[in-house]
Amino acid sequence: MWIYNPCFYRGLALVVALLMPCVSGGCRAGKTAPDIANPVFFPPLPEQPRLQFLASFSGAADLGAPGPSGFERFVLGDAEPQDGITTPYGLGIFEGKLYVCDVGRRRVAVLDLKNRSFGYLTDDRRLMNPVNIHVQNDGTKYVADPTAGAVFVFDRSDTLRAILGKELKINPIDVVVRGPYCYVTDFASNQVVVLDKATGVEAGRIGDAGDGEQQFKLISDLTFGPKDHLYVTDKLKAKVFEFDGSGGLIRTLGRLGDNIDELVRPKGVAVDRNGRLWVVDASTEVAKIYDEQGRLLLFFGLPGNAPGMMNLPAKIVLDYDNVGLFERYAVRGAKIEFLALVSNQYGPNKVSVYGFGRFPVDRSQTAARPVPQAQAAPAPTVSPETRRRGPGAQESQRAEEIAQLYYRSMAFYRAGRLSEARAGFVEVIDSGLIPPPMRETLEGYLQDIDSRLSRESGTRP
Repeated sequence: MWIYNPCFYRGLALVVALLMPCVSGGCRAGKTAPDIANPVFFPPLPEQPRLQFLASFSGAADLGAPGPSGFERFVLGDAEPQDGITTPYGLGIFEGKLYVCDVGRRRVAVLDLKNRSFGYLTDDRRLMNPVNIHVQNDGTKYVADPTAGAVFVFDRSDTLRAILGKELKINPIDVVVRGPYCYVTDFASNQVVVLDKATGVEAGRIGDAGDGEQQFKLISDLTFGPKDHLYVTDKLKAKVFEFDGSGGLIRTLGRLGDNIDELVRPKGVAVDRNGRLWVVDASTEVAKIYDEQGRLLLFFGLPGNAPGMMNLPAKIVLDYDNVGLFERYAVRGAKIEFLALVSNQYGPNKVSVYGFGRFPVDRSQTAARPVPQAQAAPAPTVSPETRRRGPGAQESQRAEEIAQLYYRSMAFYRAGRLSEARAGFVEVIDSGLIPPPMRETLEGYLQDIDSRLSRESGTRP
């Protein structure tokens, strides 16, 4: 696997964005019909790829219906359909069915990839805010609901069979099952609560809350590795905690920082069969892969709405059993070992699917491709070379500038930097490059910003 240099990160972001397919074409960027002639690889060519972006899903339309143009999705995405996913977090996949915890709709969406149908896991109103889901090999599903304060258990046919932990006053954020026990990250106590999956009785707790180096500050997601080691992320401490089978802390991985080998706000975590650790960083909007010694091997994603990019990612799930459903999206000759599924809470690509494996590369066709440079990406400008290439190239570069301005403005909006967000949204709208539904969405953001700024200043906007 290719190892990245930390100083490589910012320069690579621009290069990968420029190599993304379907920027101005009419293909369905990032959906279930990617441009196979221009695949998105990580690391990008001419390096030897280890991952290929295969497809993404956002609702019923992605199971067969046509979608908007690639340009619209590249710039901003499109309006959310009623039969679509709005704000996904947890993911699970079993026998061709993709289960998505949509915290926006407060339901678990079910996308049947084989039969091309869209529906929901349950209409039971006791399930109030499903955040994460764990699917066992027999099809049993465990759903963590912090608002209901419990873990809901559904059988293979999606029938509710049990509600665990209700009497314990817990706020489950994530859930995973190992043997006879159900492990839950509890927001209320900042601990991992261990439940007997048959009775729901508390069997123990792992970790402590506090400011110490070995304590949880803001517990998040969890997973098990092949050695029965438990991995738990902490969003505030920007660390992954590793525990042994008896609940003893072995070590912590990661540290807070904006270098590529550091973390800012880790959420989803997974471990593959070779012991490699996969972590989603919601702040830098990439997923990172570490070896068993905690050394960074590869990162993929990068912020954006183009195919393969990420927009506030939350969860990552690795799957070895449904590879056959996605092989047709891979380049010819690819050997896909397993899938990596990532949820994106914003943008058009709500659930992105990547294939990890080995990919044939025609070096004769990639020799002329630019190699990422170890330097920061320059501010967007219209270069003399772009001017020489004519109006079409200038329009394409302007579209890229507007897309990047939108990404920055959304980041400001989420961070509460309202004045900066407002200025960016106004420029995006004035560019005339966005589709009407997205113009309406941005105008709604502006109304919210003006209202909030008015309350802060005590004056009318």
